[in-house]
Amino acid sequence: MNRSRVQQGNTGRLRDFGLKVLASHGSLSAEEEQSARASLADMQAAEDDAELMAEGAPLNQAQILLEGWAVCQRVLSDGRRQIFSFLVPGDIFGLCARPHGEATCAIAALSPATVAPLPLLNDALNTPGTAGRIVQDVLALQESLLINQVVRLGRQSAYERLIGLLLEFHDRLAVMDMVEDGSFILPFTQEVLSDALGLSTVHTNRTLQQLRREHLIETHLTHVRLLDLKMLAGISDYRMPSSLSRRAASTAK
Repeated sequence: MNRSRVQQGNTGRLRDFGLKVLASHGSLSAEEEQSARASLADMQAAEDDAELMAEGAPLNQAQILLEGWAVCQRVLSDGRRQIFSFLVPGDIFGLCARPHGEATCAIAALSPATVAPLPLLNDALNTPGTAGRIVQDVLALQESLLINQVVRLGRQSAYERLIGLLLEFHDRLAVMDMVEDGSFILPFTQEVLSDALGLSTVHTNRTLQQLRREHLIETHLTHVRLLDLKMLAGISDYRMPSSLSRRAASTAK
């Protein structure tokens, strides 16, 4: 990954965001918070399309995405791409439940991004305290997102696929306080959505138009607003990942 310094005026805001994300999993001990603060100070900026993690890289170096979006993807020899999942601000990656695990796909930035290492989490899976809980939550979310993706691509219509993915974005961003009145920002093109949904760009565009005509969503440039969450969830048989629902409930208290 090509790295550069983060502008000084943003470091405090991004550090506080990172600490807030970690604390959403549970109260950090004084030692855990000190370690997190020290590693978050080592944040680095990455350009659009930069590779944040290569396929085959060892999964023992936890990192947090503080700003920007990224995708877990595999690109075929003819240029076709399959996106397995998205990373949103606040997501943690670079971990695995298996010893000596390796990344089975690459992670690439969809927009200018800022990442920071979190060595606190590297060997914390089976340890007591919040660090261990964070790793368990991260791995549980990754599993849920992958299962959702398999169901989408294997059994659902284009209409259901798109609705389910939009609901997933909504819930993941809501936990990060990035949703307002059902509205959130998707900083990427319909081509990216198509690569995740296994559809042509034309088909994705037509499906978005159908959702707008049915007054289920509103879109304006990069903004998307979901107008009837309950109906959308029923149409797509959407299920919020349990690790997200627990954090959402904890945040609401």
